[in-house]
Order: sequence, then C-alpha cells, then structure tokens
Amino acid sequence: MNGNNNSQTELPSQLNWLKSLNVPDANALAVVEYPFYSDAHITGEFTDGLGPYSFLNSVPLYDGPGVVNSPIILRAAIHLPQPEPQSVPPPDKFKTDESLYHGGDFVDELAALTSVALGVRIRAGDESRRFEPGQDQYGRPFDWKLKPKPVVHVQPYRLILPSVVGEHPMSRLKILKSIPQIEPTRYVSLIRACRSYQDALWIAESEPNLAWLMFVSALETAANDVYTIDASPDERLRDAKPELAELLEKHGDDELIHKVAESIADTLGATKKFIDFTMQFMPDKPDQRPDHESLRVEWSKSGLKKILRKVYGYRSRALHDGKPFPAPMLRSPLYDSPNLPTSEVPRIGLAFHSHGGTWIPKDIPINLHCFHYITRGALLKWWEEMSEEESQ
Repeated sequence: MNGNNNSQTELPSQLNWLKSLNVPDANALAVVEYPFYSDAHITGEFTDGLGPYSFLNSVPLYDGPGVVNSPIILRAAIHLPQPEPQSVPPPDKFKTDESLYHGGDFVDELAALTSVALGVRIRAGDESRRFEPGQDQYGRPFDWKLKPKPVVHVQPYRLILPSVVGEHPMSRLKILKSIPQIEPTRYVSLIRACRSYQDALWIAESEPNLAWLMFVSALETAANDVYTIDASPDERLRDAKPELAELLEKHGDDELIHKVAESIADTLGATKKFIDFTMQFMPDKPDQRPDHESLRVEWSKSGLKKILRKVYGYRSRALHDGKPFPAPMLRSPLYDSPNLPTSEVPRIGLAFHSHGGTWIPKDIPINLHCFHYITRGALLKWWEEMSEEESQ
C-alpha cells in the first residue's frame, strides 16, 4: 500500500475501508499487523466496528512518561491490490500532483488519527506480521527497521504536556468510525492536521517552541478546510488587530485604515481564519481547573480571542523573524501533583526575565499545556462535525 495511482482520489486508509465494505476480512488480500508506539498507558481494546481495522492491546508494563513501548497493535485487513506498474510518460507530460500528499503512508494516516483521538503520543512502526491466503496460518514475522522506534525526551517531574501521559482508554477510538463517511478531499485535510498535531506531541518536551508552531499549523490546516476569506481588508484589520485599527482611527481617518489594511490583507486573512476556526470549534472549558484565578486563562469569547491573536502573532514572529515564543510559554505548567488541576497560564509574578528577554503577565496569557487542550478539542469537534455533515 505504498504510493498512489494518479487517478486515485482517496487516501489509502480510507480507500481500503471503502473497498472492504460488504467483503469479509477472510477474503482480504492479506492481514497485516503494525506496532503503534507510545509512552502512555493505553487501556482496553477496539476490535469491532472499525471496518478492516482492529486495535489490539499488547499489555506492556507501563514504566511512565518517556518510556516508549508498543501498547497498541494495529491489525489491518488489506483490500487494496498493489498498484500496477505504469509506463513512464514522456517528459512533456510530467506534472506535479500533491493532492493526496501528507508525507506519510497508509499506516501513518491511522496513527495520526489515533493520536488525536486518544490525545497521546502515537507513532506507527513497520509491518511486523503478515497473514496471506495459502501461506503460514500463524503469519510471517517481519523486522525491517525502516521505521525505528521513536524516542521522546522528558523530565518526569517537569512535564510540559502532562495530560498526554498516564492512562488513556481505547474506547475514544470510536470517532474513527467516521472514516468512510468523510468526503475524500476533506479527509486529506483531516490527516494533514492530525499529523501536525501528532508531530507536536513528540517534540513538545524537548522543543516546545516547535510544538507551538505545529499546534498552530494543525489549526490552520483545519481552518483552510472550513473557511474562505470573504471579509473586506478593513474588517480583517479590525478583527485581527483591533489596537492598530483604534490607533489609526485616532490619528487618521477611514482612508488611512483602508490603505493600511490593503497592504497587509493577506496576513490578516490568515489570522482571521485561524481565530474564527478556533473560536467556532473551541472546546468547553476544562472540567477541572486551578482554584486560583491567576492560574486560569480568561475563558470568555473576548478573552480567548485576545489569547489567539497573541499566539498567532508569536507564531508569525517565530517563522519570519526567528524570535522564539516567550520563554515562560516554553516551560512546564505549575502542578503540585497529578491529582490537582494543572495551571493554564505561566506563573511569573510581576514579570519574568530569562535569556535576555523580559515579559509581563498580559503578554504570556496561556501555556502550552492549555493550548494543547484547545487544539485537540477544536480538532475533535471539527472532525465530529465533518462526519455529521457528510453522513446527512
């Protein structure tokens, strides 16, 4: 299941499910197993209701954060034949086509979906066993090592994303039942967003600045699926940069606002899409929150929009100016024990100074732990709504 036929419109993980409909797994071309690596404690199994896919629990000993094993075994009944060799077209017929490209293969697609569904670090390994008709009934083992076991570097008592370790039930995989219902081009967007989220989890503990960028990228990818920008440049400016619009109004007129807005319209469009999408699919506030108000984000429409503007501004600055996210936003959240709610904002007092930079509280309104909660929650709500729309 490597590569794509130029005429193919579905990604392999979706097309395989569609091909399996009304076909018993006993008639599959092969049944293949893959390890899914994680450092979370995965409980339960999900072996029914997911078409040609079953998620088995290998029941490894859980040794805590940072210790990667393979608690999940994906068993996939393969209904897609190997693509036929194609004749090479003449050079003048070559054409770049990235419509289905996301940088991974069939099993990487399912691993990314699993990562978002469970909210844990998941990475797919190589094919480890294959069952084929007429061959060894116990299957043929493989150990190709084309996809080495991933590594994650953590400081156990200073976790940046404490919620992605510990116990997570496989019952959350029920959302994967939507795979065959989603329109193929939207499924591509879903996979791309999930892969950005998945990458963010694996680097968050060692490279939190890059994790910020990947979480924002995941939300932007999803936003591009939902929105086209139809607001005027003036409206985008007022929505994305209200302080600048207010300043221009104070020292100029509508014509000045219009000229400034037109000159930065493309940037404002990206900001607006990011904010609009995240606000539309914003998850409910966490069930358990810190008792002290100073450790909470302002969970209101206006408060969250301010936070998102600030985050997107830091994202753009990091990409274009090489200036990382503020140091306090790269640190682990405050939590006294696993049984107490984790802080949602960096706790710095009146100000925080580090590595030549100084920040005051209003400029660091959220930590990576809480932004991860928002990112995953928004992706899940978007995924669920997408599934409902396509099933109607």
